[in-house]
Amino acid sequence: MVHALGTGSGTEALVFRPEGHALPQGIALADGAEVPSAMPVDPGTHTGIAIIDDGIGFLNARFRSDPVTSRFLGVWLQSAALKHGDSMGRVLNAVAVARLTAATATTAEAVLYRDLLNELHADPRLVRTILQAATHGTHVLDLAAGADPLDLANPMRRLPLIGVQLPPEAVNDTSGMQMTVPLLQGLRWAIMVAQTARLDRLIVNASLGILAGSKDGKSFLERQMARLIARAGRIGLEVHIVLPYGNDHEGRQVARLSAATGGHGAITLRLQPQDATPSYVEIRDLAAREAGDGAPLSIGLTLPDGTDIAAATVALGGSRDVLWRGRLVGRLYHRPRKAGRDAVVLLALAPTQAIAPGDATAPAGAWTIRFDDAGVHDIVLQVQRDDRAAGYRLSGRQAYFEAADAHSWNRRTRDWTGHDHPSCPIRHDGTNSAYATSPHPQIHNVGGALLTEGRAARPADYAARGADWSGIEPRLSAVSETSSAIRGLRASGTLSGTTARFSGSSAAAPTLTRALALNDPGGPVPVAAGDQDRLGAKALTANPAIR
Repeated sequence: MVHALGTGSGTEALVFRPEGHALPQGIALADGAEVPSAMPVDPGTHTGIAIIDDGIGFLNARFRSDPVTSRFLGVWLQSAALKHGDSMGRVLNAVAVARLTAATATTAEAVLYRDLLNELHADPRLVRTILQAATHGTHVLDLAAGADPLDLANPMRRLPLIGVQLPPEAVNDTSGMQMTVPLLQGLRWAIMVAQTARLDRLIVNASLGILAGSKDGKSFLERQMARLIARAGRIGLEVHIVLPYGNDHEGRQVARLSAATGGHGAITLRLQPQDATPSYVEIRDLAAREAGDGAPLSIGLTLPDGTDIAAATVALGGSRDVLWRGRLVGRLYHRPRKAGRDAVVLLALAPTQAIAPGDATAPAGAWTIRFDDAGVHDIVLQVQRDDRAAGYRLSGRQAYFEAADAHSWNRRTRDWTGHDHPSCPIRHDGTNSAYATSPHPQIHNVGGALLTEGRAARPADYAARGADWSGIEPRLSAVSETSSAIRGLRASGTLSGTTARFSGSSAAAPTLTRALALNDPGGPVPVAAGDQDRLGAKALTANPAIR
């Protein structure tokens, strides 16, 4: 038998749980304990903060209401495969977290993390970022909800926390191929914990993102986030989700081929050597967005050694092999327009470095992607994110676009990397995250701002820019840099009493999370009109967690 939370006439269940258990089926509960029916929430507290991230130092003193009491209602340590069993990780309820927090009086936090994770992951080769001095999740959570447990006047100390630590496998694959399921499952679980604790509001910080996507607010992830917000509202819980707007302004990962950009009929994709992960390019004809699939794109390829693959169309819903020296090194896939999604052609290329003997590898170097009749189309190409996640071993190396007219003088960086002129096919616009294009009023995207000496906000070097085809512009931005000389914001390191620096709009998003949780805008300043496509109308400049 199962109990369904949030059921009622005409209402779909938000979460199902097995009879006698307080968690979704397949999640092991620490120490055999149930999630308490009465969570340790102070009377009068109606708002909680959830974080979905990697390497969350949940024993850190910055996340306690006093020197010995944890603020966590629960922590889900997700894992793709357990050392013992096949469930999706281990859940620590409030009681289990409290026990571990009490144990820090006699045992080092790092030892407790080590012992916990040694029993969690089946693959001993997985990177466990929580054992490193600085972790993305701890830094982000400190900016979002950290407080000195001795500061009795700080209202943040009264707000409960919920943590979802994503599987290492999902985080290490920066293309996002393994991210959607654990992220949505973590969001569902966080909503369930908040509802069980009788919270009225839940602010969820997910400082995650990828570059390529439809960017129309209709991706599966964005639609599901909006759906969960609506379902939570039906059980009396107001949920807000805060996301970073993106960091790829200078990444050379977006190109546009049309009459407006000089009528280019080809673009160069550069695959880097020693890239142990596949590379992906999404190709869309914007002219066909409102008119079905339109005329199929005829696509040809020239490989780095001059091998030519003749231009041809990809059948609707079909694929074409990319062969090099008789071996399959890539494939072109076509996904037709369906259920409001636009049509897309995906170019998938093998790694340039083999993981195992006999693996197919694509040649590194300059690949030319050619289009017949490009002038009658409006083609946008996006190279999917494929870099190294913070704290993980180098595996992916980012592919990027190259063009002859993408080397003008760049005054800011004082080198020949400028590509701002309108006729250049490589674009700054449309570099925003594919996760952050939903128009839903409770899904917030945040740009990364650099504060000048006069406390004015201007875009950080990496702050993404929106486009007419790439969803919404950022609603607002927040500080992610306080100096052009020293990168990033200093906040908590993994262990209590330590600090670390992280950069990017991932560090900007939690400032809005804190402001929403406390109903305190934190001193917004207006943004210059020319920067609003990267920063929004206002920038939040204050966050007491910044050291």
